[in-house]
Amino acid sequence: MDPLLDLELLRTFSAVVKEGELKKAAASVFRSHAAVSMQLKRLEDQLGTRLMERNNRGIKLTEAGETLLSYSEQFLKLNSAALSALSEGQLSGKLRFGIPTDYAQDFLNHFMPLLSQELPRLDARITCARSRNLRQMLQQGELDIAIVAGEPDSEGEELLWSERLIWAASIGAHREKGKKLPVALHKDNCIVRDICLEELKKSGLAYQQVFGSTMLDNVAAAVHAGFAISLLPESLIQPNQVRPLPSEQLRSNAILKINMIASQQVDQAVREKLARCLRQAAQQRNGDRLMTR
Repeated sequence: MDPLLDLELLRTFSAVVKEGELKKAAASVFRSHAAVSMQLKRLEDQLGTRLMERNNRGIKLTEAGETLLSYSEQFLKLNSAALSALSEGQLSGKLRFGIPTDYAQDFLNHFMPLLSQELPRLDARITCARSRNLRQMLQQGELDIAIVAGEPDSEGEELLWSERLIWAASIGAHREKGKKLPVALHKDNCIVRDICLEELKKSGLAYQQVFGSTMLDNVAAAVHAGFAISLLPESLIQPNQVRPLPSEQLRSNAILKINMIASQQVDQAVREKLARCLRQAAQQRNGDRLMTR
């Protein structure tokens, strides 16, 4: 009996060809560089032939590689078509979600009810962590889907929603001349903290950290209470309590993007369905917040 080709190996092979180098391919399939290299070796060992030549300028397919590429694309399309056909009914089974800690309540209050309504047979398992940790967990195969904050080098991710980052202070708070800016900082390793520190450095303004928390809601509370200023997502700002800082002091043009990333093992039809639910839940969340302001 002829051996069966592993679709995961073919998917990685196709990704390497598409990206032109192992490093970019590793990012696209959410695996490490070493794991991708190992998968290619396994595929070559199974087929008993070399599929590509690698050098500093990239990769070049061998004749066998060119032949395999045309077949692998057909195999992967047939696989997706079969899964899509079967998932047109009720999507079911266990799905491991990773969600950012700061959006956990929004996820549970808005997305989960919608998910239960749209996909009642789906068994969701949820893990809360920082976006950068969730990326690692998905790459290590511990998650199927993750909602993460966009990074400067993140490409090809499914954008769910975006919002402005605003330097804000309490309406009643006024800076005393000559005193350092009191700043509330997010204490964890995240993109909002990075942007905050970078813009403070660029401003040249004297500041001191007077409040720190691993939760953005707590940082926002410190701003609303007039205890500190901070860089906040627009959705956390109550306009009747908080004002943007004057542009001559601090001004941000940064946009926080919230993206969805998925394991290559999750079918495209499932990804699209989940992305639609997430966007719909985000719209509902934003509408609810506008009504309470």
